[in-house]
Amino acid sequence: MNDATQEIHAVIGGTGFVGRYLADALRNTGKARVRLLARKHPDSLPPETEFYPIDAVSGMGMKEGLSRANVVWYLPGILAETREQSYEMVHHQGVVNTLSAVDQRSLRRIVHISAVGTAPNAPSAYHRTKARGEEALRNSLLPYTIVRPSLVFGKGDRSINQFLDIARLVHVLPMIGPGTARVQPIFAGDLARLCVMIAERAETLGKIYEAGGPRIYTYRQMMETLKNSCHLKSPILGAPVAIMMASAVLQKLLLPRPFLTPDVLRMALSDNVPDKNACVADFGMTLLALEAWLEGSDQ
Repeated sequence: MNDATQEIHAVIGGTGFVGRYLADALRNTGKARVRLLARKHPDSLPPETEFYPIDAVSGMGMKEGLSRANVVWYLPGILAETREQSYEMVHHQGVVNTLSAVDQRSLRRIVHISAVGTAPNAPSAYHRTKARGEEALRNSLLPYTIVRPSLVFGKGDRSINQFLDIARLVHVLPMIGPGTARVQPIFAGDLARLCVMIAERAETLGKIYEAGGPRIYTYRQMMETLKNSCHLKSPILGAPVAIMMASAVLQKLLLPRPFLTPDVLRMALSDNVPDKNACVADFGMTLLALEAWLEGSDQ
């Protein structure tokens, strides 16, 4: 398919973990001209892929990056706040700046990647700011779809791989509290396939889709899966919540990029399971289980 018949897909946050999977899935359709928008240029750029330097939080470069774009993807998200970036900046202000910068002459749809658990009254600031971003999008009167995944895993993720790094470094698999909170992890490649299907269908406009993988785990079960699938000898160590909260407070105060913050702790103690898994219920997808990925991947 030549450039004249391809749609321009502008992927904000396209050089990040999920962005790389999404960009690959879009290119594989043969119907998309992929444009990556991010603060830093990637080490390498795939063929027939454009890059635009932008800062979604300040709005720098957004007008140029979104010019003539038919589909705009908003992916930025941070699990833990740092001294440079807050949830409000990334999850809400970045969306507001995107809405101001889109080219309405060419725009067909905005797809916002949010998160399961997003709600105005959620326990965590992470989810409350995600809700403000969603609200700004819904109130914009622009065509949109919202996708809320559970925990996303894959090559280069900062969740499953972080647990594995800790296990290999200190020979312990950490678990917060009793590990009874539930999660439904989804492979990033499956999430990307879902997103492409959503963007191609007119009936998905104005809807919110929640997405998870093929299995629900408690956090303890997920740690056991990591241990067994990766043949780790590390014991699973459940630390009392009070001790972990004290550690989280200290990390947030002292470290420029903390691994654990009070907000991350609150999320780890809450269920992260879709009300309805759109991957199966709406799109009939076959999904890759966490075990299968761990046993067949180099992470």
